Amino acid sequence: MRNYFIIAIAFILLGINIYHLDFANFFSENGKIALIGVLACLIAIVLLLILINSNKIKNQLKNKD
Repeated sequence: MRNYFIIAIAFILLGINIYHLDFANFFSENGKIALIGVLACLIAIVLLLILINSNKIKNQLKNKD
């Protein structure tokens, strides 16, 4: 349950960073910070999804025995 809450927070932060991203000039001062934030949120979401799937597999293997 906690992982889903963190994913929701990551999606909110992703939206905020995309809002602050300057599409005309990605490499401006604020654009770099927003781009780093977008990438960090995407990485966090992918890692949490991997964690959730690995926990599901572990539980299935535990219940199989």
